[in-house]
Amino acid sequence: MAVAGKTEVLSEKVKRLAQENMNQNEKILFCLIGSSNQSLVALDERLLVIKAGFMAGATFGGRVTSFHYKDITGIEVNTGLISGVIEINTPSYQATKEKDWWSMDRDRDPFKVSNCIPIAKGDLKEYQPYLEKLREKIREAKTTSTIGSQTSIGSKDIGSQLEKLASLHSSGILSDEEFEQAKRKLLG
Repeated sequence: MAVAGKTEVLSEKVKRLAQENMNQNEKILFCLIGSSNQSLVALDERLLVIKAGFMAGATFGGRVTSFHYKDITGIEVNTGLISGVIEINTPSYQATKEKDWWSMDRDRDPFKVSNCIPIAKGDLKEYQPYLEKLREKIREAKTTSTIGSQTSIGSKDIGSQLEKLASLHSSGILSDEEFEQAKRKLLG
């Protein structure tokens, strides 16, 4: 059974949950299937973590968590002897130094935690190219976000920031040298 690919690898229940949580203009780029059909579904702008069924704590339903690529700080893969976990890290779901994923603590159970999918260690080779695509989507989102914010800051705020610097300089708060340094830094 395939654990990575397009929508054909998704169970009907997971496919339905994905479609219910997608906007009309979104499309599925690829999917990764973990243990108990828990899935990562990569869309154009965001990633869905879909957990359905008993093991996820949603016996007759499912839980879907959405992560925008620009908000993801890392993709972590932790493996043990035969199993592992793919973890999505964000400011809301920060990575921790030490993990004991298989403890009895519900808050650390990878079958129930919203930002993880449990995997079989043997499937990791099949996941790797997709995880790299996912990391690339995250890099692209962060680059686009940074460029967009720099452009808006640059076009709207350079004049006002120069005025503030000039005001600080004329009031004596900034020396001539500090003013020139700050101005050069602002203008790039």
